[in-house]
Amino acid sequence: MSVDLNQTYIDPQDPTYQPLLEDLQGNILKGHERNYSAHIFVKFKSEHEAARKWISHFGENFVTSAKNQIEYSAKYKQSEGTESGGLFAGFLLSYKGYKALGFDLKGKSEKGKFPCWNFLVGLPSLAVQQKLEDPPVEEWEEGFQDEIHAFILLADNDRDNLAKQAKQIVEEVGRVAEIVHTEVGIVLKNKKGQIIEHFGFRDGVSQPLFLKEDIELAKEQGTDLWDTSAPLELVLVKDPFGEGEHSFGSYCVYRKLEQDVRGFREAERELAKKLRLSDQDVERAGALVVGRFRDGTPVTLSPSEQNSDTVPNNFNYDGDRDGMKCPFHAHIRKANPRGDKNDKYQTLEEHRQRRIVRRAVSYGEMPNARDNSLSKLSLFENQLEHLKELKVQPASGEKVGLLFLCFQRDIFNQFMFMQKNWANNQHFVNYTTGLDGIAGQGKKQIEGQAWPKEWGKDEKVPFDFYHFVTMKGGEFFFAPSISFLKNISAIAVK
Repeated sequence: MSVDLNQTYIDPQDPTYQPLLEDLQGNILKGHERNYSAHIFVKFKSEHEAARKWISHFGENFVTSAKNQIEYSAKYKQSEGTESGGLFAGFLLSYKGYKALGFDLKGKSEKGKFPCWNFLVGLPSLAVQQKLEDPPVEEWEEGFQDEIHAFILLADNDRDNLAKQAKQIVEEVGRVAEIVHTEVGIVLKNKKGQIIEHFGFRDGVSQPLFLKEDIELAKEQGTDLWDTSAPLELVLVKDPFGEGEHSFGSYCVYRKLEQDVRGFREAERELAKKLRLSDQDVERAGALVVGRFRDGTPVTLSPSEQNSDTVPNNFNYDGDRDGMKCPFHAHIRKANPRGDKNDKYQTLEEHRQRRIVRRAVSYGEMPNARDNSLSKLSLFENQLEHLKELKVQPASGEKVGLLFLCFQRDIFNQFMFMQKNWANNQHFVNYTTGLDGIAGQGKKQIEGQAWPKEWGKDEKVPFDFYHFVTMKGGEFFFAPSISFLKNISAIAVK
């Protein structure tokens, strides 16, 4: 029986979805839930047959399916976090990667066609850079300036096992490809064990949910104002080279985002002074920037932290039409308008179709981390060793940020629309709203942002708050079906 991508509330035990989940890579419908990550970017050598054989081996022996990932998640919860789960692995290809492996992408047959044009040109292309207002490629980190064919994602709760397995895989893939760049990441947590990012705010709070168990848990808060459920079509597309009706994949956007923690905190303090906030109210300055307090409390619901273990997510902005509680330029309001009635061009349903599935992890590296005198393997080993030192508060001279990646069915209509038309658009959702204070990129603001002087009151104060996040490089990828990876060496090419 074929799968209906319009469906949500997916029961992994339903026989209808078993073939899809067995052939779909993990980390798409549900995060891999490992604390440590290693990201390896490679460029294949000229002999593509050897590379395809290695990929087939990796797909057979390492790549984690959505089915296995869901089963691991259940065991992890039952063990109260003591179950390590072992190594998680994913394998994604860029458009240039498919070409380097010899695939015919311009034939007359519909098979092998990628309808997402952004994927075809890639993130480093001038057309995409201009639309996103990204820094020019010459300003990206050196490794990201090179041509990237594939992205190998490894993750584990056992840091030592991750390091051991990652180094072995780098050595093996190095026989068929050049290692052009590596990154390592860690899930940062606050004192309560809740996931945060380097600015100190709860992270990964509001995500599109596909699976029955996750949706039922979210429903405990109610869905009258905001429904977190999402249909499979939000993130899945047929694998262009897949075999059979159950072979699906997803487009992935990868971006390394450097965070200026010191600059952010200084601007946050200046904003608090500008608004004359004192004592516990000082925390509201950061909440107005992000749209949530550091504990996750939405500022549209409360003028102060509520310290709830379950972060409120059943809300919209109907009770804050003038942006006097949560500013229009607050990050979560820009990135997810939730049917904001000030938007005269798009409906709630259209806003929901723009959502992306975020799978970010924090990183940190010392100034000498990119020592060109070291081999790629030695540099990678140093990065893995630094995972032991990574903490919420950056060390002196340490560069920190997010290794941001997200999945979707259409890069242009989801991630790029969100970045270009919302975060970077100074006139969304209202005229002269200003940039998204976290994710906004582009030229100096026209009239700056306006901030509510008192929560829920009419008076607003102008203050510029932006450009504390810098894009350092990335690429567009496709996460193909596992059956494609396993059988890649047998697929006919041009």
